[in-house]
Amino acid sequence: MNETRREDTTEPRLAAAADDSSRFLKGLFAGALIGTVAGVLLAPEIHAALRNMRRQLRETAAGASDAAADKYREATTRVGDAVDDLQQKGRAVYGKALSAVVRGAEGVKERATEAQNELDQSAADAARR
Repeated sequence: MNETRREDTTEPRLAAAADDSSRFLKGLFAGALIGTVAGVLLAPEIHAALRNMRRQLRETAAGASDAAADKYREATTRVGDAVDDLQQKGRAVYGKALSAVVRGAEGVKERATEAQNELDQSAADAARR
């Protein structure tokens, strides 16, 4: 009879798996420790950098707000000046138009008076004849 012999390989596999698990846990713990230490050491610098960035953003926004307010005031002044100028020009044109209408009305009145006088004269001449 030919018997094959099998060796029990279960025990070495378990030992290798336990060794791999042990190394993994050691690596995991070391990584967590290194991350914690780095976080504690770098946190004040990060906080200071963020605070500095916030301050710069606040100053930039305030500067932009001031610039916008200055431009608004400048535009308001320009528009006000333009409106005043247009009002003056409109009053001048209105005055000229009114003067022309008055002169035209005076001319019509004079012609109407002359025509009335001519009619009266013609009527008087016709009555005498």
